[in-house]
Amino acid sequence: MSRYPLRAALLSSLPLLGLTLATADEMHHHGKHVHGEVTVNLALEGVTLIAEIEATGAQVLGFERAPRDTAERAAVAAAEVWFRSGREMIGVPTAAGCRLTASAFTPPKIGSGHVDFRGRYTFTCADPAALAWAEPWALRRMQGVEKTEVNIIAPGVQRQEILRETAGRIALR
Repeated sequence: MSRYPLRAALLSSLPLLGLTLATADEMHHHGKHVHGEVTVNLALEGVTLIAEIEATGAQVLGFERAPRDTAERAAVAAAEVWFRSGREMIGVPTAAGCRLTASAFTPPKIGSGHVDFRGRYTFTCADPAALAWAEPWALRRMQGVEKTEVNIIAPGVQRQEILRETAGRIALR
C-alpha cells in the first residue's frame, strides 16, 4: 500500500482530466522538489476530508541545510510541531463541523540535501454538505511561495487548480 493513498487516488483519477501527478517516490527521485512551489491535495468522501500538504524546507523554514544557531533549531522544532499537529493547515466553513481526527507527519532529515515537509490530515465533518470550500491556511506561514498546485477530488469534482497567491478559497464543488 502506498504511503500516500490520496496521491494514489489522485493518480488514478486525474488522468481522466488529462492531468498527471508524480508519486511521492517519483517526486523524491525525479526532482519534483521545486522551491517556491507547494502542493495541496484535498479529497472529500462521505464525512471524511483528507488534506495533504507538501512543501520544501525553503518554504517552511527559509533554508534546507543543518540549522546554524539556536534560532534556526527553534524554527525546525516549531515547524515539526506545526506539521505534526495539523493545526492551521486548512480552513473550512464552520457550518461543516469538521474536526481533525488524524495527522501523519514524519520529520524530514534536515541537512541531508533537499528537505520536503509532507503532512496528511484527516477531518471528520458533521455536515459535509456545508463543505463548499477550503482555504490553505498553511500558506500564510510559509515563505516565498510563488505557486500552489491544488488537486481536488470531491463528489462530482476532479480537478487541478494553480494558485498564484498565498491565500484564497478553493471551491470543493
